[in-house]
Amino acid sequence: MHLRRNLPPLMALLANMGLWLLLIEINHYLALKSLHILVPALFVLYPGLNLGHIKGLVVCLFTGLIQDAALPLPSHGFFTLALPTLHLIIHRLRGKLHREGGLDTALLAQLLNLATLLILTAILSPSLPGGIAAHLPALLLQILLSQILLFALGSYFLNLQRRLDKVFLSNTKDEGAHTA
Repeated sequence: MHLRRNLPPLMALLANMGLWLLLIEINHYLALKSLHILVPALFVLYPGLNLGHIKGLVVCLFTGLIQDAALPLPSHGFFTLALPTLHLIIHRLRGKLHREGGLDTALLAQLLNLATLLILTAILSPSLPGGIAAHLPALLLQILLSQILLFALGSYFLNLQRRLDKVFLSNTKDEGAHTA
C-alpha cells in the first residue's frame, strides 16, 4: 500500500530524469554550434497537473537539484528554485486547465518556459564576454529552439507519464489482488 501511494511521484521523477538525459544528449550535439536547449516547464507539467501539492513539489525540487548539478554553467541553484515555483503556478491553476494537455495548458507551459528562460538569460548575461548584445542572436535562437521543443514534446511527454502511471498502478493493484 505504501509503495502504491509513492509510485506516481517516483515515476514522475524517473521520467524527468529520462527527459533530462535526452536533453543532455541533444545539447551535446548542439554544443558544436554553441547552443543549449532548456525546457524547464516540461519537467513540471505532470507533477503540477496530476500529483498532490507536496509530492509534486518534492519531485520538482529533486529535478531542479539534479539539473543544477548537471548543467555546465554556474546556475547558482536557479532550477532548484525555478522548478518548484513553476510547479506552484501550474498546481494553483490546474482547476482551470485541461489535465490532458489542452491548448490552455500548452499556452501556459509556453509562457512559463519563456519567462524562465528570459530570467535565466538576465541572470547569466553579466558573465557573458562582450555583454548580452554580442550573444543576442544565439540567445534568441536557443529560446526559439526551446519553445519549439516544448511545443513538440509537451503533450507527448505528459501522455507518456500518464500511461506509465496507469501501467504501474494497475500492476500494483493486480499484485495486491494476488497476494490477498
